[in-house]
Amino acid sequence: MVPQPDRSDRRPMLYRRLHRRLRDIGRRWFGAAPPEIVTAVTAAALSYAEPIALDDLHRSVRRLDAACVPGVMVEVGCALGGSAIVIAAAKAAARAFEVYDVFGMPPAPDGNDGPDVHARFAVVTRGESGGIAGQRYYGYRGDLLPEVRANFARHGIDPDAAAVRFVRGLVQDTLHGDGPVAFAHIDCDRYASVRTCLERLAPRLARGGVLVIDDYLVWSGCRRAVDEYFAPRRHEFRLYWRARLHVERR
Repeated sequence: MVPQPDRSDRRPMLYRRLHRRLRDIGRRWFGAAPPEIVTAVTAAALSYAEPIALDDLHRSVRRLDAACVPGVMVEVGCALGGSAIVIAAAKAAARAFEVYDVFGMPPAPDGNDGPDVHARFAVVTRGESGGIAGQRYYGYRGDLLPEVRANFARHGIDPDAAAVRFVRGLVQDTLHGDGPVAFAHIDCDRYASVRTCLERLAPRLARGGVLVIDDYLVWSGCRRAVDEYFAPRRHEFRLYWRARLHVERR
């Protein structure tokens, strides 16, 4: 069974419909046979993302590698590591890949997040959230980093040999650097986290590089951060849809 999101998120009906429409379009674009690593990650219930979204990540990384777009690859918000495993499997072995997460309970929202985000966080803090495919919610498991590393190993990836670096902590405190970025998967839900990612990664994005924004259709804080940041910068970036929102440096 394909893992399904916890329906206690109460995302607006409009965005659920748009998400399903984009998923159906994506199936027609990409075909019905995802890479083996996508099938394996899905079967292991390591990601909330549906296979078409993981396929999108895999294909995007392969395309950027083939085009020799310079820079590191980044993921912010990896949970159990499913999407990070797909990215690591798709990229060139020598390409540096930085994975940022608190590796535990997600941080609280703030006043820039809407009622949907606060309602969802209330469910989480009451201990009532379900996990992927009926598992225990990942935020209740304590220190996730050893589990994430073990998940990489079970899927045939040695993080050290594959140039994967895990960075623990709030992204506001940990995400720094000035070198080029070829690709980033931003999956951190909250306004503050997404805004930080955009402010610190978008200026570093190489020409032809891509940001994939996971939660634009799902959480109001993410949507607000993206809309605010890119409204005055549309001449620098091209925003378009695949399985998720893509942002490409012109």
